[in-house]
Amino acid sequence: MRRASIAHSTSFRLAALYVLLFLFVYFAANLVAYNLVASYLYERLDSHVMERFREIETAFVARGLAGAEAMIVNHGPAIRGQETLYSLRSSDGSFLAGNIDLAGAVKGLSTLDARNLGTKSTNYRLYMQNLGPNQLVVGVSYDDTNRLRDIALVSFGWATAIVLAAGLGGGALLAFKTRRRIASLSGVMRMVGSGELGRRLPISPRMDDIDALAAEVNVALGHLQSNVSAMKQVTTDIAHDLKTPISRLFLMLEAAHEADTIASSRTLIQAAMEEVRRITSTFEALLRISQIETGARRDRFRRVDVTSLVNEVFEVYADIATEQGRRLRLLRSEQTFSAHLIGDSELLKQMLANLVQNAVRHTQPGSHIGLGYICRAQGVSLFVIDNGPGIPPSETDKVFKRFYRLDKSRTTEGTGLGLSMVKAIADLHGATISLRDNGPGLVVQIDFPHSVTDEKSPPAEVSYAGGEKGAA
Repeated sequence: MRRASIAHSTSFRLAALYVLLFLFVYFAANLVAYNLVASYLYERLDSHVMERFREIETAFVARGLAGAEAMIVNHGPAIRGQETLYSLRSSDGSFLAGNIDLAGAVKGLSTLDARNLGTKSTNYRLYMQNLGPNQLVVGVSYDDTNRLRDIALVSFGWATAIVLAAGLGGGALLAFKTRRRIASLSGVMRMVGSGELGRRLPISPRMDDIDALAAEVNVALGHLQSNVSAMKQVTTDIAHDLKTPISRLFLMLEAAHEADTIASSRTLIQAAMEEVRRITSTFEALLRISQIETGARRDRFRRVDVTSLVNEVFEVYADIATEQGRRLRLLRSEQTFSAHLIGDSELLKQMLANLVQNAVRHTQPGSHIGLGYICRAQGVSLFVIDNGPGIPPSETDKVFKRFYRLDKSRTTEGTGLGLSMVKAIADLHGATISLRDNGPGLVVQIDFPHSVTDEKSPPAEVSYAGGEKGAA
């Protein structure tokens, strides 16, 4: 994969965009600040001019024209071209005192262009008012004001340049670090894509956004690895478990083809058809499990009456169990329950039917099988119990795998998919399955979470031993 330049990296572009936005705001703030500073400097200049005028006016009030002239002289060598201008003219326009003869100045504050003075100096801020019958003009140079304004402008410019350089430099550094992390993540993903499903993305202690995303990807990779492993295992199991029946089917058909009589051939063909039926049922069970595991059946979730569900399964399988020499009992509690589940009633019925069929198939004749449910504050539990041989504790985690069959069950009829389908249905409903020893026998309990609605179901006591309370 071609590596993009830092300038094209998302982090750098975001940093640059952020810097530009910051600069725009910073420039606007500086413009406002500069205007405030300049306004203050002009006000300060006007105040300075007025202050000088008031000093001379005070001297005039105190000592007359001579006092004003003395004050002008005392203000030092205020000569033309320096900071301060003074011009005192009589009522007839004759020049009386000052360092410049300014004629034509307007009353109040005004600005004198330096070009009118024939010099290259800066402009002057003037203030002209009557001093008795005379006219006094005081002017102050813009030099200091302009110098301070320029200092402020240069300061803002340098600050803007520093911010721009720091922002772009920081963005480039951030982009470099981010690109290095993303390159590391991309390398791991390439290895995963090449088949190394055990690889995981590195996660730093900072747990920033990239780390949080990497953690989620690692979880997804874990599920992917499990699914691929399960798929491989299923493929192997299918090949292993169907190899024998397909070979047997081939031998039956070959024998039927070579049979001497039509009757013998027909018998072998019927046996072959029965073998085909079992193979077909195995594939149908696999497809059904896959369909359940995809969650497609959630669209059929409805409110299910647990009492009616258990009763219906019991009514169907009570006679079947009796024909097989077992006794199926409905475990009734001492309370009247009204429990409901949110689920697929057809799948829930099949789940209970599979458990009852397993109990009938794997228990000895004369065994007792119990079917019931119980409501608790945590939710509703369905259970099937028997007093058969049970399942060794070491095997309880394996019996839900596809095609897994206990050694002692190898001689019994079945595909090894019944409990796998039970597990798939329970997972679809968010329920958990537990297998316990019934001493002797087995207790299979499916606990549904409290997403079920339970209208009035006080806790009930149900014993699972051979003498179940209120039942077997």
